[in-house]
Amino acid sequence: MSWKLHVKSSAESDILDGFVDYEERLNGLGERFLNEIENSLNRIKSNPHQYQEIDEGIRRSITHTFPYIVFYTIENDTIFVLAVIHAAQDPKYIANRLIA
Repeated sequence: MSWKLHVKSSAESDILDGFVDYEERLNGLGERFLNEIENSLNRIKSNPHQYQEIDEGIRRSITHTFPYIVFYTIENDTIFVLAVIHAAQDPKYIANRLIA
């Protein structure tokens, strides 16, 4: 099956925030972060059912290099990326983001 990928605007904001944070730490690190997120999205798109379902219909994929988690749902032939959140965030914050 050919999957479509839709990154919600809130998840795009998460990615931009991560980029800015890493780029401020070290020039070029933000770009490496973006590459890692793109790799994660490609892995999800190639086989979205391989990742753990953490709640009804919500799955998560943990990035390899940076401590971020990609949260997404699958509806028909489309993957909806809900959030891209740093793994150290408070679980209550994550839960609130996923129900919004």
